[in-house]
Amino acid sequence: MRLTRREWLAAGAGALGGVAAACGPKTTPRYQGYALVANRDGRTLGVIDLSRFQLLKEVPLAMAPETVLAAPDRARAFVFSSTAPFFHVADLESMQLKSRVNLKGSFISARVSADQRLLWVAVRDPNLLLSFDTSTGERKSRVSLPAAVDDMDLFADQVGLAASTARTVVRCDSKTGQLTSSPVLKAVPGLLRWRPDGKVLLIANTEDRSMTAVDSRTMQPMVDLQLPLAPSQLCFNNDGGQLFVTGEGMDAVAIVSPYQTEVNETVLAGRMPGAMAVTSAGPAYLFISNTDAAEVTVINIDNRRVIAQIPVGQRPGPILLTPDNEYALILNEQSGDVAVIRLLNIRDADLNSRRSRTAPLFTMIPIGARPVSAAIAPRLL
Repeated sequence: MRLTRREWLAAGAGALGGVAAACGPKTTPRYQGYALVANRDGRTLGVIDLSRFQLLKEVPLAMAPETVLAAPDRARAFVFSSTAPFFHVADLESMQLKSRVNLKGSFISARVSADQRLLWVAVRDPNLLLSFDTSTGERKSRVSLPAAVDDMDLFADQVGLAASTARTVVRCDSKTGQLTSSPVLKAVPGLLRWRPDGKVLLIANTEDRSMTAVDSRTMQPMVDLQLPLAPSQLCFNNDGGQLFVTGEGMDAVAIVSPYQTEVNETVLAGRMPGAMAVTSAGPAYLFISNTDAAEVTVINIDNRRVIAQIPVGQRPGPILLTPDNEYALILNEQSGDVAVIRLLNIRDADLNSRRSRTAPLFTMIPIGARPVSAAIAPRLL
């Protein structure tokens, strides 16, 4: 039987992983779970078996997916597209689509609550904040918003929303539906994140390269912090004491102290740094996709030193770390694959070299056309 190009590449990627495991030191047990990858141009949800680093299946979708979220405790995943007035619900046990839920508007942003019981979705035309039961897909609440929003974030029973057209941020009490808006802000708000203690909303203002801190109780602006770049990606470290910011204007990552609201330092981070991810245990590492250079830069957060710059696929984007902190997965939008980096190689590079160096890839997994979003879920026994 003649193999297709994709089947041949997938077989080669699996063999590469096997060779690495056979020739290298004894490995620890791999994470028993899956990576769910939204392939926008391929209109599929790719499922990677993380215990073998192989593509398990491709689930066809009735949309060009842009965002995938998972609620493993509820055995569900959710797939969204701004071009579809609905979202798909996938079952994590069978890895098949279970239902299609109507949104009655254009998708903007979504989050799963900390207890995984509710899925919050912001839409426009009309401007609504909706919540759904993650097990059944049943709509639980509907809140009309004063303006179209661009981003949202959750903290406990509070939802924060940024509205660029109205130049405001809005706090919604998820239990009562009560809305509290900030006054008109000096800068146009973009991305929005809660500070980890829930007392402050941090708003990235791309147009004027700044960040605004808003008191989440009074919704009054507190500080406008100038940045050396236009913030387009935000990432907290493990304890929430540092906020990493990347964007156009500087080939660096800006390190912001969210509790002092000041720029602590800028660190060069390869060409055109973008999406980021941080380790949640063990040595503190920051992974940064370099879109132009087809590389990932790795920084030791403790000493702010670049310890590795690793060639990956073309136009790398979102980065995910397996929950056991043993592997990093990088979605390569242009080359249509997932690069896998073993963190043991990063730790070796950190310990054995005072200069930045290139660490090897563990494997590459062909996944589909234009992977743009992913979520990790454990295998359900």
